[in-house]
Amino acid sequence: MICCIDCFNDKEVKAAIEMIGHRGKCPICGELDTWIYDSDLDGDESTVEDMLGSIIEIYVPESELPCTYPSSDKKTITERLCDEWSIFSGSPDKVIEIVKGIVDNSLFLSEKILIEPVGIPQLYDEEYLLKYSIMRSHTWEEFKKSLRNVNRFHNDFINLELLSEILKVAKITIPVGERFYRARVSNEKGSAGFTRKEMWAPPDDIASAGRANSKGQSCLYLSNRKKTTVKEIRAHAFDYVTIATFKLIREINVLDLCSITHNSPFYTDTDKVDFLINEQILRAIERDLAKPMSRWDSELDYLPTQYISDFAKFCGYDGVRYYSTFDRDAYNIALFDSSACSCTYHRNFLVGDLDYKMSAL
Repeated sequence: MICCIDCFNDKEVKAAIEMIGHRGKCPICGELDTWIYDSDLDGDESTVEDMLGSIIEIYVPESELPCTYPSSDKKTITERLCDEWSIFSGSPDKVIEIVKGIVDNSLFLSEKILIEPVGIPQLYDEEYLLKYSIMRSHTWEEFKKSLRNVNRFHNDFINLELLSEILKVAKITIPVGERFYRARVSNEKGSAGFTRKEMWAPPDDIASAGRANSKGQSCLYLSNRKKTTVKEIRAHAFDYVTIATFKLIREINVLDLCSITHNSPFYTDTDKVDFLINEQILRAIERDLAKPMSRWDSELDYLPTQYISDFAKFCGYDGVRYYSTFDRDAYNIALFDSSACSCTYHRNFLVGDLDYKMSAL
């Protein structure tokens, strides 16, 4: 089997192929001059097939699945690899070529997975999930419903010890001197705008609920781009807005919710089933963090992400970083303790034209 660096998205697999040092034509994706892996030449020295095999081996053919395994979750190996992982870059027909090559060269992978639908028994093993899943035997959606409608402060849905360990890989340190921005609509102030003092986070007593804070808990929301802050506050055309610059005066440790997913399963020696189970949950959390909220949505919709942010605060993080819902190339930071920065500059602006984008329903 011959494949190349361009057949994959996973950075660890790509690095392993490049490390081999062979260039040539890839018969799978058609690239003419690229880093290639040739199982006949490189199989004994490279870890490429071992890495990919460690993913493929978690899938069990239908004939060997428990009789209670749900039919709706039995899919082809290609469907599962493409839907559940971000390893491959090619179309399903390209992926199956690679999988066939790995199975043919393997002493322990069964050819049944190429013919029969496959599944992962641990996904429906309650005892296993209680021990290895962040959500124990529950789903993120079930947790959200419980938090909103059943018990807001006391439930055992989440394995907090496991969540704490998993989130450690998403910890980042932001150095002293980094600049961020905050905007406020200042129509009532006119062209004069808000004072520097008024650009800080609101006092606890009047703090409204946000994506990362509950009502009554002050939190300073910042962005890494000025224009993004104007989008975040949903300023209208011809509104006055005040934009302030905040500069970190001490190093901060932040939970980077932009990177809780999309980590390579080969980065650590984590069991691949455990990785997949929790990666799916983390993706759901990431989607909720990036979900746009309309003016008619309820504050209750913030509860799940407030829970995660509160847990980050409990674990000692200074704040959380997450993608802007209005500008995917930008990010926001919810800073729990605003004393970590100083407001160095502020200025008032008049909003000009807005670029509206609509999608048919």
